[in-house]
Amino acid sequence: MGDTVRIGVLGCGRISDLQVQGYLAHPRARVVAVCDVDARRAAERASAWGADRVYAELDRLLADPEIDAIDVLTPHHLHAEQAIAALEAGKHVSLQKPPTRTVAELDRVLEAAARSGRVLRVFENFMHYPPHRKAKELLDAGAIGTPISIRIKTAGGRLTDGWKVDASSMAWRVSRELCGGGATTFDHGFHCYQMARMMIPAEVERVHAFIHWTKLAPGVDYDGPALISWRYAGDPPRMGSWEVIASLGMRVRSKYYVSDDRMEVHGTEGILWVNRCTGQLLDEPSLVLYRDGETRAFHDLETDWADSFRHGGIDFVDALLEGRQPALDGSEARKTLAFAIAAGRSAAQGREVGLDEVLAGGPES
Repeated sequence: MGDTVRIGVLGCGRISDLQVQGYLAHPRARVVAVCDVDARRAAERASAWGADRVYAELDRLLADPEIDAIDVLTPHHLHAEQAIAALEAGKHVSLQKPPTRTVAELDRVLEAAARSGRVLRVFENFMHYPPHRKAKELLDAGAIGTPISIRIKTAGGRLTDGWKVDASSMAWRVSRELCGGGATTFDHGFHCYQMARMMIPAEVERVHAFIHWTKLAPGVDYDGPALISWRYAGDPPRMGSWEVIASLGMRVRSKYYVSDDRMEVHGTEGILWVNRCTGQLLDEPSLVLYRDGETRAFHDLETDWADSFRHGGIDFVDALLEGRQPALDGSEARKTLAFAIAAGRSAAQGREVGLDEVLAGGPES
């Protein structure tokens, strides 16, 4: 790899427009090739991003010697085999969250990364959302003392609002077999589980979940409402919860998906609130800190959801150029994936599930 990281994008669906923003903004990165089964869509993306090569087959993309890294943006059931093939072809890999459907699949990818000596990055954009990054900075600085509790709320609204997503993109997402779990509590849930791990500096130990499956249309079930709670290991006692609700008649102000996520972190000496993420439901500061009887609002943070993708892409390029690990590597993503699987297993089996059970592997993991 020279002075510029040359990116090949695998999968040109809805999220790809945001995913490439960091590459397009970085002075030492370039999107050089795209690959998609839809030739028209691939050509349109290539033209928009300045890529000069378009492929319809993965083998041809991976055989291109002028590509340093592959960004995998395909449906979840394809991730493992495609990532392994890319690593074996000598490419660095960015793998969209969730990285795989099971821990066993991810372990095969991790083994391929170790054999190849290439970087495996799992992309989770909430980590790079500026209010979340600032919240983490404040927590690490002791702004609310020792963090002891986190509460996350996801609110969805009318499906006719927000950006338009192709029916084909939604079809695999609502298939538990292809997605790996529920579209909300597994796919979107990876964001929230990673936030729980990022904001509280302790390993998640046990998970309990209630997930109700709501029928939206013939063959289409929505995994909500839901309530997932968890306990962290060690002392002091620390716990967290995530509530999912869909108000299907509510208009959601959003340029993107018709949902928003809010987060509240309590510490021994104060509270942090993150008041928006994907959508723009609340006309309040994106980040608020309470301590010593005083409230401090942060008004100068970037709050467009696209900013999280831009910062995430920049982090991947910088990691490759600097020879360091990206913000979320495969081994840490494995724990977040186990968290997501534990929630689904808990709801299905009506019991509390330990992450050690999932991380140990087995046919259901």
